[in-house]
Amino acid sequence: MEGVSEPFELRLARPEDAPAMAESVRLGFESYRDWMPRGWDPPRPADLEAGGIALRLEDPGAWATVALAGGEPAGHAGFAGARERDETRTPIPGLAHLWSLFVRPPWWGTGLAARLNAAVTAEATRQGYEAMRLFTPAGSARGRAFYEREGWEVHGEPYYEALLGMDLVQYRRDLPASPP
Repeated sequence: MEGVSEPFELRLARPEDAPAMAESVRLGFESYRDWMPRGWDPPRPADLEAGGIALRLEDPGAWATVALAGGEPAGHAGFAGARERDETRTPIPGLAHLWSLFVRPPWWGTGLAARLNAAVTAEATRQGYEAMRLFTPAGSARGRAFYEREGWEVHGEPYYEALLGMDLVQYRRDLPASPP
């Protein structure tokens, strides 16, 4: 329903939402076939599957929201405190990590992604984070254009992520000071 405004209900994600969230991730990765080289197959890392998502949702430092359209899953977004990408996994003070933002294809172009982005940035601000980061496929022109429209800026050079079989690029955005 490209370009059609849909009413969406946003609510906090719960561990039992993990299977629907994993399906949204799967559909998102399937759509990458449109621009990835021929022969690329979507990855199946455990942390993108229902069990891994459920564990993330049980983490007290994680926050996520799901979007429903007529009671059916339409998308989700979630974040947690950022950590170093090395073996130490040391927390990075003041930086939130957007670990997932996916909208199912029927709702692309409806404004849902912007609404999910606004929800996670507002909650990260409320929690006192100063900035957010995310990693997205370097070859995803649609995704990158969306993040740039939403105020995210490229941070560093693309790098190859073997787990996903693609180059990723990091984006960051400053968050407003949280109200007292």
